[in-house]
Amino acid sequence: MVNITPDGFTDGKYATTDAEFYEFVHELLAETETVAFGGNTFTMFQDIWPARLEDENSPDHQIKMAAALHNKHKAAYSSTLKSATWNNSTIEPKVDAEKINRYKQKAQKGLLTIGSLGLVASLTDMNLVDDYYFCFQPLIAGNGDSRLFDKLTLDAMRLLKYEDSRQLKNGVHIIHYTSVQ
Repeated sequence: MVNITPDGFTDGKYATTDAEFYEFVHELLAETETVAFGGNTFTMFQDIWPARLEDENSPDHQIKMAAALHNKHKAAYSSTLKSATWNNSTIEPKVDAEKINRYKQKAQKGLLTIGSLGLVASLTDMNLVDDYYFCFQPLIAGNGDSRLFDKLTLDAMRLLKYEDSRQLKNGVHIIHYTSVQ
């Protein structure tokens, strides 16, 4: 799942995340066994979401998200992180295609990435992504820290099949594609 502007920027500051958006994420989490993050996104989420459980001023939809993330297994793919304080978290030093394929064969539910562009790029490069959810934000950013797949060079293009889409009231348009293998 990647938030993106029509001009290709994926910075979290451009994401419109309201109660309806979080309900969509909860639908994905219901089908998820493990939430996977790159190191930077994991560190950011680890700093934000556990604190939401303790903050009585957090909106209900954020508390619900914090609780859902708290209980899910979380994997941080990072060669630099050495420890995690977030409940039910592990650190994976590298993306191992064989290990992920074994996971996909055994797991009853899926592996979901949230943001984590480097991880999504690595998984795409290894042809390990089954579903993409592109959450198009209703704004032209004009600038930002990162663009989708700006560092990915594939040996061959990856075909996608359109599955469905959803328009949120806030203008976010979510498009679901599956990989054509």
